[in-house]
Amino acid sequence: MPVTLSRRQFLGTAALFLGTSCLKQAWSASSHPPLPIPPLADGRDGSLLDLQIQSGEWSFMPGVRTPTLGINQSYLGPTLRTRQHSTLNLNYHNRLDEGVAIHGHGLHVPGSLDGGPQLEMAPDAQWQPALPIVQPAATCWYHSHTHGRTGYQTYHGLAGMIIIDDALSDSLELPDQYGIDDLPVIIQDRTFDARGRLVYSLEDAGEDGWLGETVVINGAISPLARVPAGKIRLRLLNGSNARFYIVTFADNRTFHKIASDGGLLTAPVPLTSMEMSPGERCEIVVDLSDGQTARLLTLFEDLLDAEGEGIIDDILSVMGQSEFSQQEAALTLEVDQSLRANRAPLPEKMATIVRPEESEIKRTRSFVLTMDHADSHAGHKGHAAMDMGINGQAMDMNVINERVKRGEWERWRIRADQGAHPFHIHGCSFLIEQMEGETVPLSQSGWKDTVVLDDDDWSSVLVRFDHRATAEFPYMYHCHILEHEDRGMMGQFTVT
Repeated sequence: MPVTLSRRQFLGTAALFLGTSCLKQAWSASSHPPLPIPPLADGRDGSLLDLQIQSGEWSFMPGVRTPTLGINQSYLGPTLRTRQHSTLNLNYHNRLDEGVAIHGHGLHVPGSLDGGPQLEMAPDAQWQPALPIVQPAATCWYHSHTHGRTGYQTYHGLAGMIIIDDALSDSLELPDQYGIDDLPVIIQDRTFDARGRLVYSLEDAGEDGWLGETVVINGAISPLARVPAGKIRLRLLNGSNARFYIVTFADNRTFHKIASDGGLLTAPVPLTSMEMSPGERCEIVVDLSDGQTARLLTLFEDLLDAEGEGIIDDILSVMGQSEFSQQEAALTLEVDQSLRANRAPLPEKMATIVRPEESEIKRTRSFVLTMDHADSHAGHKGHAAMDMGINGQAMDMNVINERVKRGEWERWRIRADQGAHPFHIHGCSFLIEQMEGETVPLSQSGWKDTVVLDDDDWSSVLVRFDHRATAEFPYMYHCHILEHEDRGMMGQFTVT
């Protein structure tokens, strides 16, 4: 997608946009800490996985203990691994003194297992979902979906990654050594006070949501991973509350995108940069066979008011390669020649994706996201006012906004009355027809569960729901800027 920016925009904001993206506080370490690798909780054989939702303290900076939330640990949760045609058996136990709902983002499961706000666990309560995994290989995630508290709880650490395997992914010679050449990379932005404590306020968030000052990767600031001298697979998750990123490497090297939210693309797509919206996942492969260090940058898109791919060439024309390459990396990949390397060529063909014929599309629905909802009402349990909405209505736990028939293709058209938004639909993967009125690039042509939209034109997706969601346990559709969701930009729908 072409980017048009004035020279004034670049000169006025490029340094801020590049430097702030991985802000180094006075109390940060000068050297790179090792990349934390979330422990792997392997549920592929159907074993019950115990998940303790708890409070704790985490060291984002050496010597500084920050109060946090986590699952089985002080910050974030383990990576849950499962497999197509198996059951992922989980046992959540809420050890906090407030209610928590945990959503399996990207999973194709019935509404009663989806983990929406209706499934909030009271303090000391447990929830034991048995999740039938029917979908193909993908990188999904799980995070708080507590009504009115999603932003706060996710920001403080209630999130983790889910990896689904299948026979096709097994057959492809892609990097698959977890934590070695197959790395979970959870990108978040956080603001810290002078004592190293997390700063967050739903009420004080700006219209674009809560934007942190410092990028953390798996809970570390500018970490380093020692990797083999071969192909490296990065499972990128934008786990930020509201921040859009441009992801690139400091030397502007080419990498290949191999998967989006819902799984593998039909073929690898070469890129030098890409946009990532909140909630989105992208699997990329970068080749380090030359032994050179690679420095991943996560640039703050909003500070340039830009979007899409190709932006880095425009930045380089203003700053120059030398200045750009000195920017602080969100993640440094350093080659260790002693590690077993994957040097197999990337597969030319991967997934087969069949798009529905026009005659199969039974209904069109339209959704408009509104920043200022006229009929705002009190928030959930004393939290912020529900002053945003979709189609003129703020989220109401007692209202079913849409009723969908199971197994039928539909076209959903979505736009906003102000600004850019990532729109997420529960219980499915969909295919994007248009993004903000533009043709869909190859890198976004696979299965998705999040689409970017704005106030310039419609985005549209083709979607089908294959599982039931009742009025008691409906699915959600919402903006994945978590502060927008917490303020009412969300609706409920059944599938029967």
